[in-house]
Amino acid sequence: MAMMKLASALFFALALVPGAALAEVTRAEPAAKPDAAPPKGFVTVACNPGCEGVLVDGRSLGPSPVVRAELPAGTHKLTLRRKGYPEKKVDVVVKAGATALVDVKLVQQAAPPKEPPSDIAARVAARKIKADGFLSVVCDPACDQVIVDGKRKLGPAPHTNVSFPGGQHEIRIQRKGAPDKVMVVNLVPGQTTAFRVAMHTEAERAVVPAKASAEPKAKPKR
Repeated sequence: MAMMKLASALFFALALVPGAALAEVTRAEPAAKPDAAPPKGFVTVACNPGCEGVLVDGRSLGPSPVVRAELPAGTHKLTLRRKGYPEKKVDVVVKAGATALVDVKLVQQAAPPKEPPSDIAARVAARKIKADGFLSVVCDPACDQVIVDGKRKLGPAPHTNVSFPGGQHEIRIQRKGAPDKVMVVNLVPGQTTAFRVAMHTEAERAVVPAKASAEPKAKPKR
């Protein structure tokens, strides 16, 4: 009975003490384990010719060759660069604990074609509209000048397969001491028009070759 009274008195005494609180019993949680590191592999990169820059997923690995660069396992994108060559992109699969080998041959970028001079460009454009024919000229015995359409001088003949746009052209042939000869020829695209012109001087035409006797002399009868 005395013990019960003592316990009751103690309870009321604690209730009357300012700031008194009952202690909470907490259970300690086990410490969290750190996440396991992701599996890793390696990549080796070789370029022919050598790459000036090797990037993996946008991160630079420096110039080639790259030997056993460590990467997380999985698929990665390689970018290979060299001045004067088009940039090359390659997908590489890296397996955990293994080395992926990448051997790339770079192909040089072709130089852009040069712009032709304006006069050549004009002639090329004209040929697209009208294809060329060809002219061959022989003079007998000779000629000093062959002029086409009054402006293009070909020089002394003979001339073989000189190209002109298809269609009609005026040909003037000159030789000192002989009258000029003028003719109009029609050049067929893709074909050769050939002719021979006699260009004798006045002095050459005046010479009449003597006829050699071809008859054998009669033998006297016995």
